[in-house]
Amino acid sequence: MIEFKTEVKELLPYDRKQYLLLNKWYGASFQLSNDAKEITSPEFILNYEPLLKKLIEQLDNGYAWIANHDYKYKNWFPNEDNTLISLRDLFKKNNIPNTFIGALVFSKDELLKFTRDLISYPHAVFDQKEILYNDIDISNNKIPFVIKISGHMNIDLLSTDMELLKKIVNSNSSGNFIIKEYRGTQL
Repeated sequence: MIEFKTEVKELLPYDRKQYLLLNKWYGASFQLSNDAKEITSPEFILNYEPLLKKLIEQLDNGYAWIANHDYKYKNWFPNEDNTLISLRDLFKKNNIPNTFIGALVFSKDELLKFTRDLISYPHAVFDQKEILYNDIDISNNKIPFVIKISGHMNIDLLSTDMELLKKIVNSNSSGNFIIKEYRGTQL
């Protein structure tokens, strides 16, 4: 199941305005050590795609998953570039224009099929160095937990439930990632 929704306020398990202010939210950023070298897109995908898939499996509760732009809705595809082929094909197959503004609603299995394009999205839309598009937030319909895919080549986890965040961070800590706590978060 994949749906395209222009109105998502009722679907999201959190208030976007509160979330954007990080009021009562805790967070942790999973970052790759760059050791003074630039992280490449293939390296980013190699490390973060398994993390995203594991997070989805851990947090899945049978309810819908929502992928949306983090703070300001924009056209999903502002160009006709030859990037993010699977995601662009999804839009074409469903007769959804590139100018669609809203959220994609997925079942777990469908979301897992698009993890590569979703983690690449913020920096791959334009396929130009140092030009980023919107970050993507992925959340489960019933859990106040956000997986933020950043154009700065990291994935952040945010939740109003500190214990849930701790549990998820601890079970996904590995030598590949440096984990940086958000201000006010103590893991």
